[in-house]
Amino acid sequence: MASDDIDWGGRREGEPTSAELAFASSLNVLVPGLDYWLHADADGTPWLLVSLDLVEGQSIRDTLRLDFDDDGIRGGCSPSCLNWDDGVRAEEASIDLSGPDGLVVPANGASSEDLARRVAEWFTTVRR
Repeated sequence: MASDDIDWGGRREGEPTSAELAFASSLNVLVPGLDYWLHADADGTPWLLVSLDLVEGQSIRDTLRLDFDDDGIRGGCSPSCLNWDDGVRAEEASIDLSGPDGLVVPANGASSEDLARRVAEWFTTVRR
């Protein structure tokens, strides 16, 4: 699976994991224009942050963000348009995962492609 159309950002060196690549490649087809940020926890556990700036006029009004890893998806609105919470796990950044913009999807054996379809629906529905 190619990721030629994806500009990988973030603080983690190296390539995306195979699950991250499958997830991001599938999601990029469904919702082009998202930002992909490779990160790792202090113990080296990889995770991917995906974000979308919601622009009103010439200003960013909100930033939707989600974390993807082997456990699944957690997402919501960034408290600071990723100004301080880029590279910070959703739970640590106090993202409201249960609110109207919240998203929690446990992996539960779902494929990366299935998770990408669920996330695409979230990004396109929550865009307000």
